Amino acid sequence: MSTIRNSRVDLRQLLNPEKVIWPYRERKNKTALAPFSLELHLTSFCNYNCYHCSYQNRRLGRLVVNESSIKTLVADIIDLEINGVYWSGGGEPTTIKGFHAYIEEISNSKTEQALITNGILIHDQWISLLKKFNYVAISFQASRKETYEKITGYNFREKLYSNIRRLRDILERTILGARCVINRYNYKEIDQIYKDAKDLGFDYLIFIPAVDYEGRGDVKLNREEQNYLIEVTKDLAPSLDDSFTNLKQIMNQGVSHYKKDEVGGFPCYANYIRTTAFINYDGGVWLCQPHIGKPEYCIGNINRDRFIEIWNSGKHCEVVELLDEEHKRGNCMNCRSISYNNILHSYILNGAGTSFYDPFL
Repeated sequence: MSTIRNSRVDLRQLLNPEKVIWPYRERKNKTALAPFSLELHLTSFCNYNCYHCSYQNRRLGRLVVNESSIKTLVADIIDLEINGVYWSGGGEPTTIKGFHAYIEEISNSKTEQALITNGILIHDQWISLLKKFNYVAISFQASRKETYEKITGYNFREKLYSNIRRLRDILERTILGARCVINRYNYKEIDQIYKDAKDLGFDYLIFIPAVDYEGRGDVKLNREEQNYLIEVTKDLAPSLDDSFTNLKQIMNQGVSHYKKDEVGGFPCYANYIRTTAFINYDGGVWLCQPHIGKPEYCIGNINRDRFIEIWNSGKHCEVVELLDEEHKRGNCMNCRSISYNNILHSYILNGAGTSFYDPFL
């Protein structure tokens, strides 16, 4: 039975990179800035083993940031008044010991919270906690049971659908989204995934092309598979709701996060204005997700030092310069900052910025 509802969300607004202009205008001449958002990958343990996971090799073993470090981090998040915190990747965040207490504490501050989860461990005791999130995004990888099991390694597709229906009925104010990683197992059922997401009552559905940060070579679609998906999307286009999904945008970019000619020639403005940081399950702090795990890009470790000290360190400035040069040379991998940088570059060239490179540090 369909549970389609009137969504309070227009995905085009959520994904609009122009939203970065306001932080730029507010932050460009300041130096001691908290990150605008913080993405927390605090455990490597996951109850799934997804084929396309970009952390598959990097999360071997069960690593988790120690409890005392997480408690100190939560205190820093509140003191710094960080705009938003994403409990996300590496492993399944709902498996973190003390998770409920951390969410409760942050919910009493000015910081908004979002959760990205596979949705399987959610049960009745979670409902009051989930209402404290502004966004809950569910990994929604397949429509067919067989495909779901191939991708995740488990046959919990029916349980997931049941959990989603319950959440949709209960979460009145929390935005409930779906995230689908396009990979070599599910690309032929994208049309049914779209239909199921609509019928289940999600507020939006984001499609994300699989990335191969670890160089495994078997994750991303090949050219033939990409062409197949592009043709299917052309047939679907008249019926697609652009306020609900980004599928047409992804296809227009060649089944990619961005067009290859969109990178290079100017700096990574997103790092200059301190848009985001990532904290990994080993305690490492990073500025750029594709480089997580590479020591030269790590700016510190919260198991040794407080986040606020790491963030204001000289190492932070050094890594910003390193990433800056990469972006200028066009060497960046898939990253949400690429769209932000293009918007800011156009904004600056149109006379709103102070100079071509406009360094803030």
